[in-house]
Amino acid sequence: MLYVNVTDAERVKNPHGVDIRKLIESEGAQIFHVTLKPGGGLKRHTNPGDAFLYIIKGRGIVKVGDEEGELRKATLVYLPKGVSHSVTNTGSLKMEFLVMKVM
Repeated sequence: MLYVNVTDAERVKNPHGVDIRKLIESEGAQIFHVTLKPGGGLKRHTNPGDAFLYIIKGRGIVKVGDEEGELRKATLVYLPKGVSHSVTNTGSLKMEFLVMKVM
């Protein structure tokens, strides 16, 4: 059994300057826990494979290509490989979400 607590998970250096923790990495997938402070975000970037965001708590905006959508608890967003995207915390509290990358 694999059991990982977010507080014990490895922190990942990133160009966004936010708290990202690697929960799991296997041959076909990676799962990260991301925490954004109010006003913080992930700058526009692309991924070499498909990815999904799952919002645990907080509110924000996601931009995928030319589209924009609202993020809130229990929202899932598909991020196609090679399409630029960004996430911004628009709330007054911290925002937490999972990023699941499929390779």
